[in-house]
Amino acid sequence: MLLTLLSVELTQVITDELAGRGRAWPAACDGQTIACPLPCYCRAPDYRAVRCDVGGLTSVPSSVWSVMPVSLNLSFNDITEWSGVHVTVADDQEVSCLNTLILSHSGLTHVRARSFDRLRSLRQLTLDHNHLTALDPTTFRGLEQLDLLDISHNELVLLPPSLFDDLSQLRVCIRPGSIGPILNRPSRYFQIPIPT
Repeated sequence: MLLTLLSVELTQVITDELAGRGRAWPAACDGQTIACPLPCYCRAPDYRAVRCDVGGLTSVPSSVWSVMPVSLNLSFNDITEWSGVHVTVADDQEVSCLNTLILSHSGLTHVRARSFDRLRSLRQLTLDHNHLTALDPTTFRGLEQLDLLDISHNELVLLPPSLFDDLSQLRVCIRPGSIGPILNRPSRYFQIPIPT
């Protein structure tokens, strides 16, 4: 458990480091300091790295979108299904800044088709250490900026060949070694072997 917590913290540190590099942010993301939404806590300097981990949450608090988060850590919760961010909960501007979403150890058993499609700026997505058994071919549709994906330590046995078609920027894909080749074009991706 301690090793896993350290792993999540290291992921957050890497995320914080990478968030400052490279890509231009929408103007709304250059921002002001906003009060951190409860029951989460936030990191300085602008408090938009929102951490709702180890909170026993069964769903995503709608208040997290009010700060237009740059990163959102929902690890170590009891969120069994990711159904996306509905327009009644957050508008496009509120979700436009999110570049990192951490759903590690969240108890996920199901991710709905196209449930990440509103998160167009997402660059890093971690779905590791959950109970996912299948992913719809449209799960990652629209995530053209995604460059890191971790789906390791789930119960996946087969991945649809078109699952990664929209992921033109993907450089690192951490996946279970037992699934076999991800796609016909493996030279576009680095596969990091996961110890079993």
